[in-house]
Amino acid sequence: MMVDRKILSIVLTAHNCEAYLDKTLATLLSSLAGLNEGYEIILISDASVDRTAEILQQFAERHAHHTRLFQVDFRNIGKVRNFGVQQCSGDYVTMVDGDDWLLAGALCDVVQFLAASQPELLLTRLNEEHGDSDLDISWTGLQPQPLSQPQAIKKLLIHKDMQAHFIGQFVNRELLLAHPFPPFHCYEDAYLFPTILSHCQHIVFSRSSPYLYFKHGNSLSSRVDSEKVELLVEATEEMERVFGYQYANLIACHWINIFQRYGRNMDNTPSRQKVIKRIKEISSISFLLDPAIRLSFKKKYLKIKNGK
Repeated sequence: MMVDRKILSIVLTAHNCEAYLDKTLATLLSSLAGLNEGYEIILISDASVDRTAEILQQFAERHAHHTRLFQVDFRNIGKVRNFGVQQCSGDYVTMVDGDDWLLAGALCDVVQFLAASQPELLLTRLNEEHGDSDLDISWTGLQPQPLSQPQAIKKLLIHKDMQAHFIGQFVNRELLLAHPFPPFHCYEDAYLFPTILSHCQHIVFSRSSPYLYFKHGNSLSSRVDSEKVELLVEATEEMERVFGYQYANLIACHWINIFQRYGRNMDNTPSRQKVIKRIKEISSISFLLDPAIRLSFKKKYLKIKNGK
């Protein structure tokens, strides 16, 4: 496929990822097989002290026509993502973490779809993996379906088919330039995603995803501390502010999840008081009778309400 402009900018960020990078970069190349033009790769090593920068440098030298490498010392993923977006020249931006994989041929199909359809957002269902042994997942092609903005918001809030990640998603670059990530060391995606959705009308969703997201035991998303929980609470407050009262019951599910998962890590902090206040404000009748709320959340809510 020949494209006379850059359709997709791929921003790969890495911090001390030497154990995973070779595989990540190999799958990135295989996902682009069939494309000669129409994309660029932005590599960013943030404050790495292992061989991450060296591995990225070698890759950039071998694929210099499409690739640029940057070494930064932000120690903050929100700042890193903003820096990456500022280096992009493609119509769309997608994010890749330095320890994840992409499926063979997938980005080739995505670039062709974006060039032909030109949505504001192409959203995909994340393939979440907890180990790579005997992993056998192949690309079966995009399954694009249009979503209205309310449909996309509900999918995000229900948190089953879509999560607030920018990995595996394809976003109009101008949107990300106009609405930067917060300077968070985690949950920067969860904070910004509602704003991006609220500014889009032409949205496409695919249940098939090009992206394999690995939940490593030592990853940032697997470690819990009080600062991380505070950022999650702040991101959920932002979701509440952006989406408003009409989605109150679905947002309530997120407050319930925070309390159940992280309540004991919050002690008697202002964040804990915010979460408790939000749960107390839930309209029981409206929540329990809402068909959009899963039964599991209704049970969780009753358990919390009854002090169990």
